[in-house]
Amino acid sequence: MMRGSILASLLVLSALCAAGCRDSDRLVSVSRPSGTHPPEPAPQPAPQPQPTPTPEPQPPPEPQPPPPDPDGPPPLPDNLDPTPEPTPDGVPAPLPGVYTDLGPAPNTDLIRGLVALPIRNRAELEASIKAIHDPRNERFRRYMTPSEWNARHAPWEQDVKLVTDHLQSAGLKLERVATNRLLIHFSGTVGQFNAAFGVQLIILERKSPQGGNEPHNVYGLPPNVEIKAPKYVKERIASIVAVDLPSEPGPLGGEFGEVPIHQPQPITAGLTPQQVASAYGLTPLYQKGFRGKGVKLGVTIGAGFRWKDLRAFWKIFGVQRADPTVVMTMEEPGTRYREGQLDVEWASVMAPEADVVVYMGPDARNTSMIYTFNEAIARGEVSVITDSFAHREDSEPRAVHEQYNASAMMAAALGITVVAAGGDSAGVDVPSSSPYVTSVGGTQLKMNGMNVTGEVAWLYSGSGISRTFPTPEWQQGLPKPPGRRAVADVALNADTGYWYTWLGVTSPNTGTSFASPVFAGLVAVVNSARLSQNKPPVGWLNPQLYTQREVQNSFRDITVGVTDRQHVAGPGWDIPTGWGAPNAHGLFSTLP
Repeated sequence: MMRGSILASLLVLSALCAAGCRDSDRLVSVSRPSGTHPPEPAPQPAPQPQPTPTPEPQPPPEPQPPPPDPDGPPPLPDNLDPTPEPTPDGVPAPLPGVYTDLGPAPNTDLIRGLVALPIRNRAELEASIKAIHDPRNERFRRYMTPSEWNARHAPWEQDVKLVTDHLQSAGLKLERVATNRLLIHFSGTVGQFNAAFGVQLIILERKSPQGGNEPHNVYGLPPNVEIKAPKYVKERIASIVAVDLPSEPGPLGGEFGEVPIHQPQPITAGLTPQQVASAYGLTPLYQKGFRGKGVKLGVTIGAGFRWKDLRAFWKIFGVQRADPTVVMTMEEPGTRYREGQLDVEWASVMAPEADVVVYMGPDARNTSMIYTFNEAIARGEVSVITDSFAHREDSEPRAVHEQYNASAMMAAALGITVVAAGGDSAGVDVPSSSPYVTSVGGTQLKMNGMNVTGEVAWLYSGSGISRTFPTPEWQQGLPKPPGRRAVADVALNADTGYWYTWLGVTSPNTGTSFASPVFAGLVAVVNSARLSQNKPPVGWLNPQLYTQREVQNSFRDITVGVTDRQHVAGPGWDIPTGWGAPNAHGLFSTLP
C-alpha cells in the first residue's frame, strides 16, 4: 500500500488514544530493582507449532504426472520468482504533529516484527462460521477444535518455510511461529530488514497518544516508499504487519512495598465489584451458585502486572479465588503497566470461580499485542477473551486491522467470545472494529447502594462506523443499516469510577478498559451456568445480539446521551451503546 493512503487515515494527535482508558499513564512503565518475588505461577513458554504431516504422494502413473493431493499443499514451481513487488505493511510514515522524521535508522540498530500469512480456504471458513452460529443449522454451536482449524485453514508449512528462508537469507532471526501459523515473529537489525525488503527504515518520534507521556521512537518509512518482497514471498503472505523497536529486556524486578487491604473511604467514591455485579444482572446467577466454575477466561495484556496489588484487591472487596495462570506468549517482559493490572483485577472478580489465563506479551507495541491476541485465540484454551489494549482505527494501517480480524475469525470458529474495549475517544478502535469481536462501549452509570438509578451514553464512548470492514450480514437488518461495520455492540459503565489497586493504592478510575473485562467476566459466568445444563459456550455473540429479539430485550436500553462525535443514543440499537447494558441472568435465559 502507498504511504499516502496510510497517512490519509491518520487524525491529529489530540484525537488519538493508544489504549482504551482515559488516565494519562496507564501505559507508563513500572519496574524496580530486583528483589524477592511473591509466589507466582511458573511462566509457560509460548508453544511452537507442531508439524502437520503431509500425505505421501501416490506414485505417478506413466507417463502422466500425479494430480495434486487435494488435502496437501500445492506443488511448488521449479523456479520461484524473486521479482520485488510492493507488499502491504503496517509501518507508519512522517506526519506533522504525530510522527516526526529523525532521519535514517542506523543499520546496526535492533528490530523485531511480524509477518502475517493469510487464512487458507477462507471462503469455506466463513461459511462454516455462519453455520456454526445459526440456530436453524444442524451445525449450530458445534465448534471446531484448534487441530481441526489448523488442518483446514492454517497456512501450509511449506509456505511458512519459504517465508522464513527469505528472512533468514538476509540474516534475520526466526523467533517463533504462531500456533495457528498466521504469524511469524522475527528479529535482527535494521540493515538486515532493509536488505530483506528493499527499503531504508527511518526513525520517527511519535508524540504520545496519551496526554502527559513523553514521546517515543518508532520505525517508519519515508512518504510514498513501499516495502517490497520477492514475488514468491508476497504471494504467500498477507502483510508485514509490524516493525518495532525491541522490547525492554526482562526479567521483571521485584515487587516493592506493602499493600493495605482495608477498604478505601468513602467507599461511595467508586464502584465496588458487588455493585457492578448487581447493576449488570450477575447477582441472581451468583445466588444460584454460578460464579464461573468450569470456565476458562482469557485476558490479553502487554507487559506484567503486580501480584501484590491483585491479591490485595481481592481481599479488599471480599473475593476469594485462585491465582491466574500466566502464559508468556513471547519474551519475558521487563516492565509492568497499570492497564494490564486493572484488566486482570476486574475480569477475575466478576467471575470469581473461573480459571483466569493471562496471556502476557512483553509490552504494548504492535508486535507484542498482535502476536499475543492471536496466540490467546490459537491455543484454544479459553471460552472468552478480553482485550483492553485498544488502538484508534484511523491511526493504524489497514494491515493491522485485518490481522486482528483474521485472528478473531478463528475465535468465532472455535466458539471463543472475544470482547474488546471500544476506546475512550468517541471514535472507532481496533480490535473492537472487527465483526468477529464484540465491541464494548461506555455508559455513565448512577447507583444508590445496589440499585441502578440511571444510565446514559457516555460522552467518550468508543463508537462509530468502521473505515475498514463492510456491513456484516447481521447488521443489515437494523432499521437504518450502517454503510459499514458499526460499533458499539454493547455498553457498560465507563464514566463512574471503578475501584482498582495499583502500586499499593486503591483508587477509582474510568474508561472502557474496565467495561471490557467486566463484560468478559459476565460472559464467563453465563457460560458456567450453561455448563450446568450441558450447553456449549455462547461463542461469537454478535449474530445472536442482532438477530434474536428475546436476547435484545434482555438488555437495559440506553436511550439518553450523545457522544463527542455527535452520535445520539435512542430506543433500540444505537451507535454509542449498541443494544445497551447487558443483564447476565437475561443472557443466560435467552441465548439459544
